[in-house]
Amino acid sequence: MGHRTTIGLNRGAICGFGSAVLLAVWAIVQVPAAARGAESRRAPPVDSNIVHTITASVEYSTERRTGKQAVLVPGEFTVPEGAVAGQFRYRWADTKTGRESDRITATTVYSITQRRYMSELKDNPNATLPPGDYKLVVGGLPGAIGNLSYRLMPQAETPGPSGQAGDRTIDVETWMTKPLEDGYNPKFKATYVIRQGQVTGSIDHIVEPPKYGHGITCDPLPYKGTFTGRIEGNVITGKWEEEVLPHKMRYPAPQGNNNPPYDRTASWTVKYEIRLTLNPDGTVSQTVKGRGEMRYTWGPTAWPEELRNKNESHPFDFEIPSKDISEPMTGRWKQRPASPESNK
Repeated sequence: MGHRTTIGLNRGAICGFGSAVLLAVWAIVQVPAAARGAESRRAPPVDSNIVHTITASVEYSTERRTGKQAVLVPGEFTVPEGAVAGQFRYRWADTKTGRESDRITATTVYSITQRRYMSELKDNPNATLPPGDYKLVVGGLPGAIGNLSYRLMPQAETPGPSGQAGDRTIDVETWMTKPLEDGYNPKFKATYVIRQGQVTGSIDHIVEPPKYGHGITCDPLPYKGTFTGRIEGNVITGKWEEEVLPHKMRYPAPQGNNNPPYDRTASWTVKYEIRLTLNPDGTVSQTVKGRGEMRYTWGPTAWPEELRNKNESHPFDFEIPSKDISEPMTGRWKQRPASPESNK
């Protein structure tokens, strides 16, 4: 066994250990959680005719000891239970530079409740915010100001699973919020079943590898795994056990010698715990923490020669978010129609 490595998911080496770990952690798949109980949904009627406006700004700092010339003054707001916020309109202006914008970006609104930026609002006129506490954040020079207006609308019945609603089957597709390699951000599909507050899940599919270049190729990656956990409100917690079955990576003949092309067979296993939030708008957010082990077997013509027929193993730890990844994983979910048998 090699030394244990802690992985924050920085960019891996093209052909080495880091790239394989990157793919291993990308396999972490989100599970949709149960909707909040009906008893917590009861709230006063929502008036959709009222337009709410929040203001945030950049001000001159009054704190001399820190040396900072500007300070952000966010605008906090709350979406109450039983409602969602939508129909957003945004206006930002920096008087010192003359710059203006009406575009909502991935970092315009921060969720205090979920502890993440609501990146799903970016360029999405149909996006909504579920119940929770938020703050509007703007940048620029001192004097910059931003206004966000929105309406509150009654929250539709969430089609997510409920402990009292019998069995549910949910299909999930997930990915990293920001690609870790240019042009490569694979999506992973999984199926989950909820029974009386307990959750089981499975993944069994093929993921295409990245394009390595330099004559290096890799077989598709066969992912298999199982999940066990439970639902509390709209949050699932539990544990994944997952493996990527053996697959080959092929290397061209090295330049400058007569060594032929060679290959390496790789596989890995991971175990990790998740905290998954199911949002009423069909998006998901998940944090992850776990550890795994990589296994390599080099072919008989590998280069350098000391690698030939060599077996290697490398344990590693990983976590999302981390110092290298500032946001949780994201994705979407969809509940399958209930079968007649599930209603009996």
